[in-house]
Amino acid sequence: MMSRSWPVRRYNQRGEVIISPCVLCLACLGLLLALQAVGAQEKPLPVDVSISSLSFVQAPYVIAREKGYFLKEGIETRFILMNSAVASKALVTQGIDFNTLGSPTINAAVAGMPIRSVLANGSRTDMYLIGSKEIRSLEELRGKKVATGGIGGLADVGTRRFLGAKGIDPREVTFIVLGSSSVRMAAALSGAVAAAPLSPPHDYWAKKAGLKVLGYFGDAFPSYMGGVGIHLDSLRSRPALVKGFVKASLKGLKFIHSHRAETVEIMMRHMKADNREMVEAIYESSVPSFTKDGLLSPEAQQAIIAIALQAMGRSEAMGPEAVFDFRLAREANRELEAEGWKP
Repeated sequence: MMSRSWPVRRYNQRGEVIISPCVLCLACLGLLLALQAVGAQEKPLPVDVSISSLSFVQAPYVIAREKGYFLKEGIETRFILMNSAVASKALVTQGIDFNTLGSPTINAAVAGMPIRSVLANGSRTDMYLIGSKEIRSLEELRGKKVATGGIGGLADVGTRRFLGAKGIDPREVTFIVLGSSSVRMAAALSGAVAAAPLSPPHDYWAKKAGLKVLGYFGDAFPSYMGGVGIHLDSLRSRPALVKGFVKASLKGLKFIHSHRAETVEIMMRHMKADNREMVEAIYESSVPSFTKDGLLSPEAQQAIIAIALQAMGRSEAMGPEAVFDFRLAREANRELEAEGWKP
């Protein structure tokens, strides 16, 4: 009959168990490995996100980062300033993970690139048509000069569409390509042009200088002011990451609509602005263009594609599925509703 071997315990003079140094070392090593495993699981994944400028357009993503919504989804956002041309190339070549600029996503998808919009933070542009001091109505623009941005850009195509929607044939005015909003504003202030399309904060400064708002482009046509654009490879291979980014961005959108004062505070820091009145005015000008659920109606999607095709000089039909994919945004909305989440 075999005898059972029991571990031998050693005691000191006070009757306390003496723990073997080997056992102690193994216990410490086990604890260290466990802590490292937990830390590895909790470490957020860094992602590169393109932004166009330190402006209010990026508010949903700035808010989401500031309030910890991205971190809750296990994401660490790294904002990278890029212009539209650079962002478009970076998105197509997967040099960035997410793009928040509007035109690179839409134009790349319309051009047949493997790019999709998975969230729309804006359904209307934040652009306004501002008249010079001599102009008091749209009708007075007939036969006058109107400034635009680059040919085919929103300031150009948008101005033509806006005037047409208001009963003014674009051929009745002379369009002058002047480039950026600051240059267009200066031309309107000097009277070199009768009107100019301006976005915040330039519409604020123009109104402060006594110029008149002739109309809001968002009342005439839908626009993809900004949103989340991704490469199709990411959508297919990393759907959980994409959904987490979309969900956090949705929280940022909902926060903006519910918390005016705190949104202004956060965006003042982001924009490096100390003029509260200006940022409050930008909030009032911009928020009407923001969506509340990150979605666009099928009609709006089709209209946005048509505008992009027009800017490219193309006229063929193209379905929304070639540009937009809001499945994850819808899922995220349902989850937030089921969770009872409130900003």
